[in-house]
Amino acid sequence: LSTCLPNTAIRDAFQTMSRDNVGSLVVVDSDGESHGLVTFRSLAERMVEPGVDPARESVTNAMQPAIAVANDTPLWQVEDVRERDRCKYLVVTDAGRAVGMLSQTDIVRELRAHQSGPHALISRAQSYEELAQHFHQIDSIAAQAQETNRRAQAAVRILSETHLAIQRRCVELTLDEHEARGHGRPPIAYALIIMGSGGRREMMLDPDQDNGLILEDHASTEAIEIDAWFARFSDRLNSNLDRVGYILCPGDIMARNTMYRKSLSAWKTQITSMTLRPNEKVARWSNIVFDFDAQYGDEALAWEMRAHLNGELKNNAGLLKLMMEDDAQGRAPINWFNQLVTTDRPDGMEIVDVKRNGMRIVANGARILALKFGIGACNTSERIHALVRNGILSRDFGATVSAAYDELLDILLTHQLEQRHSGTPLDKEVAPQALTAPAREALRVSMRAVKRFQERLQSEFGAGPF
Repeated sequence: LSTCLPNTAIRDAFQTMSRDNVGSLVVVDSDGESHGLVTFRSLAERMVEPGVDPARESVTNAMQPAIAVANDTPLWQVEDVRERDRCKYLVVTDAGRAVGMLSQTDIVRELRAHQSGPHALISRAQSYEELAQHFHQIDSIAAQAQETNRRAQAAVRILSETHLAIQRRCVELTLDEHEARGHGRPPIAYALIIMGSGGRREMMLDPDQDNGLILEDHASTEAIEIDAWFARFSDRLNSNLDRVGYILCPGDIMARNTMYRKSLSAWKTQITSMTLRPNEKVARWSNIVFDFDAQYGDEALAWEMRAHLNGELKNNAGLLKLMMEDDAQGRAPINWFNQLVTTDRPDGMEIVDVKRNGMRIVANGARILALKFGIGACNTSERIHALVRNGILSRDFGATVSAAYDELLDILLTHQLEQRHSGTPLDKEVAPQALTAPAREALRVSMRAVKRFQERLQSEFGAGPF
């Protein structure tokens, strides 16, 4: 642990951080009790203020409060504290004395370490049959992630990263297979992108395929040969992913479809055209495809496409408004008295579609607002936090929406794990009466927050309640 005393000069604190190769110092007294911390940023901001002499100025004038956790605090609770207080560093204490420091990076690295076992096995799989076995173990991975992570968003992130690890290994095996058949390696740079829940890292137990290809721009004289290579590869890849367990997309949003396999310039042209001449069909398409992220290959191609998308939407809000109206076709199941409204199934069961009437509304709203304000994050929770940081949502409202989304994820994941255990086909329809009283109340409160968020989105575009 790197520390300094309260009377340490700013210049000396800088030298200590450089020597110890750390980004922060805990300010402690002679008894080792923490008084706060300083970072490179807080010191630099103090140094540039008029009249400040770094050789004389005390670090206490650049100090920020230190959020402390006891050394026996469970990791999930540490992450909850960091998330709640929006802090990058946490001071670890033992009987009140500072004994260590945890950064956001440390926490993420440790959480990922719990996934390293299955991921290592996946990366060594030598056949599609082996990958299919890993796919069929997804339920146990999901259950363990849910048990060891109090926040459902963290559990779903682990589940998603496992899905993506399986899919990436499938890409590698397909590339090897393609080469072994005499087709050679990829002729140009490319990025395989994943869209929808995969792009947001919010995949559940049985996601289908939503993928595409961004190809490096190339000469027209090479187009026929290059297109033929990637057409064969895409067709094989989509078939292999289906073989592993990721069913073909019912809407054919897959790389084998030429609409989702094109050069970077062609993607940009399509995006520009859609923002200039939006319609309802384009809006619905955008609510899926715009949640894209690089899954394999040259990530720079995906970043450039994202930058182009944000630039085009900056001055053309018409498409975003249509996306908002498409989102409004789903309604939070809450009446004027803030009570849950259920739907009757043919079998007489009263249900709530947690995804369509809850999670999807939050994900759509966070996407639309993020795109409007040029926020590059794809994950719903990260988008909400970015909207709070940028002053678009209040801290309290952002926390309420994020907590509601987390609750809905937990309810749906629990519901689907129970269906798998009983051998029932998976769905997103939860029967409130089958829940415990606390879970039923949590569902009601969460849907109320969903309704308020949808109203906030509509007000952003000058629309009244639908």
